[in-house]
Parts: sequence; structure tokens; C-alpha cells
Amino acid sequence: MDDLKGKRGIITAASSGIGQAVAKVLHDAGVELLISSSNREKIKVSAENIATGGDARIIWQKCDLTSKSDLHSIRQTVQKQFETLDYIIVNYGDPKISEFQKLTEEDWSTYMNMFIGSTTTLVRELLPLLQKPGGRIIFITSMTTRESYEGFSLSGSLRAAVVNLGKILSLELGPVGINVNSISQGYFLTDRLKAVLETNSTKNGTDIDTELQKIKEQIPLRRIGEPEEIGRLVAFLCSSTSSYITGANIPIDGGITRYPY
Repeated sequence: MDDLKGKRGIITAASSGIGQAVAKVLHDAGVELLISSSNREKIKVSAENIATGGDARIIWQKCDLTSKSDLHSIRQTVQKQFETLDYIIVNYGDPKISEFQKLTEEDWSTYMNMFIGSTTTLVRELLPLLQKPGGRIIFITSMTTRESYEGFSLSGSLRAAVVNLGKILSLELGPVGINVNSISQGYFLTDRLKAVLETNSTKNGTDIDTELQKIKEQIPLRRIGEPEEIGRLVAFLCSSTSSYITGANIPIDGGITRYPY
């Protein structure tokens, strides 16, 4: 995938976990990046750490995905620093894990803004700057778009909306040569997994190692994924090798989701 070198992209929610891993893989491949996060100090440190792996330019910006003003300012930064983009990669923070009846109106409003609001605003703002043909839009979602889990009504419903939007965008943007895909990730070694393990441990009266083993036993490959593996999938989708893939929701979950389509 040598054709990534010299391309330009943006990755949101990249201060840690999946977003940071994706940024690291792309930067090491020579992609110039703008990375963002709601936490100014964390995204600054993330950019510094990523920069040690290569000499491609990397800049950072504070951007709260629930803030319209922060989202609008992203376009100004892209225009000033890059002029054009090749890749728009939208990653998200993690929504609350809670039973449906315990969620408040404020919870729904906050996370609708974080998922639906940020996605539509970013694409609308950045689409005029995206290369045509050859541009890529990638939404990073989760296996909750394919499987239903108790306590994940926010994640499942809102991420599924993002996947559907991605399919619609692929139909509308395909004629100008822009590929749009989404990724549904499974269990990966992130802070989100730690939160799930702690919740299950409390609920079941067990220890975290026991809960981790239970999850591994559900996964056909019998292991938890490494964040860099998502980075490599994103790199493939950004490359010319994937030029005929668009409108797809791609699972990367060790085989845990049973739904075949």
C-alpha cells in the first residue's frame, strides 16, 4: 500500500485506543494527518507519540464531536493546512452503557449529537475538500450495529444509523469516484473493553479475568483484537487496492457476530 504516501487525512477521536492506532498505522505509511479529540492535552500527546514513527506531517486540534463550533473549525484548519483531503475517517467516543429505562433525554441528545450530528456536519463541511475521484470516507462503528446487547441501546441504534448513512452516501458519491465504507469492530484491547469487563464483573459477582475469559470463549479465534489490526483495515480501505469496495459495512471481530450479511 505504498500509494498512501503523501496523501492527506483527518481522524477524529484519535487521542487513544482505536483512533490513535488508526492514526499511527496511516502516519507510518506516509499519510499527512489532522487528528482531533475533545481532550486538548491527550490529543497533543497522541500526536507527539505518533510522530515518532515517521516523518509525515501530523497536526492536532481539539474538537468535541458534540460541539458545532468545534466541528466547523475543522474545515478551516484543513483548508489552511492541507487545502484538500484524501481521507475522512470518523471515529467516535464511547456512549454510556445503561439499560434503556435509565437513559435520560439528555443522554439521548448528547449522543445523537456525538454520532449523527458530528457525522453529518463533518461530511457536509469536508466533502467539498475531498479529492474526486479517489477520496475515501470511513466510519468506525462497532459490532452493536450487527448484534443486539443489553445495555447498548445508545451504541446499537446510533451507530446503526451511521452505517445506513454510509450506504446512502456510497450511492450518491460513487458516480464522482468517492468510496464510502464503515467498519464494525468487535472486542479490542481498549479502555472501552475494560469498562465492559468491570460492568460484567459487578453484575455477575466475578473477577475481571473470569469475564475476559468468557468473552474470549465466545470469539471463534479465541482472542481479543489489537487496535493496530483496525488500523491496517483502514489503511487497506484507503489504498487503491480497495478501489472497488464501497457501500460496505465490514466486520472485524474475530468471527463473533453470527449474522452472515
